[in-house]
Amino acid sequence: MNNNTIDEKLDLRIRRTHKLLSNSLISLLKEKSFDDIRISDICDEAMVHRTTFYKHFEDKYHLLEFLLRQLIQDFEEKSLKYTPGDNSKQYYTNLFRRLLEHMSANKKMYSIGLLNNDSAMKQLRRIILECIKSKLENDEANGIKFIVPITIVAEFYSPAFVYSAGEWLEEGMPIPIDQMVEYCDTIVAGLHMTHES
Repeated sequence: MNNNTIDEKLDLRIRRTHKLLSNSLISLLKEKSFDDIRISDICDEAMVHRTTFYKHFEDKYHLLEFLLRQLIQDFEEKSLKYTPGDNSKQYYTNLFRRLLEHMSANKKMYSIGLLNNDSAMKQLRRIILECIKSKLENDEANGIKFIVPITIVAEFYSPAFVYSAGEWLEEGMPIPIDQMVEYCDTIVAGLHMTHES
């Protein structure tokens, strides 16, 4: 057996353990609050020994951080896709919709982890920033001229999107997603300014 095969088997085992522990925490969060969950609960649910847990994670907060990274990575993969023909204004509102829908679908994890984790919030803002910059650069390459520099436009929208979505989640999602997207569309319409070359 060569070293690559051993590494692949080891990698599969690590991923399997991470998945078992992650699924265990997600399952437990349906029954109790994060503060009430103990390492032993996570291990019992996953049918994994405590020593195995500690080989992979320092504590339950480290596991939660791992889950958040996975969640944000999933959002990033979905968000970087756009149709080149979409105008920038439409792209912003679609991106905001995707963010709200992702938060809604993963409400418990976002509520517990993201809103209390500044580095996760920064990571989410970075993803939104990169998505918007990528779209604007594509538009500029296709002849659209922006009155405001692209970097400033992206820096303006990214924290606004993440903060608004975070507040919406924290308040218990009182406004339907469609209505939130309409508000975003109205705001973007008032701020979006381009001119033909």
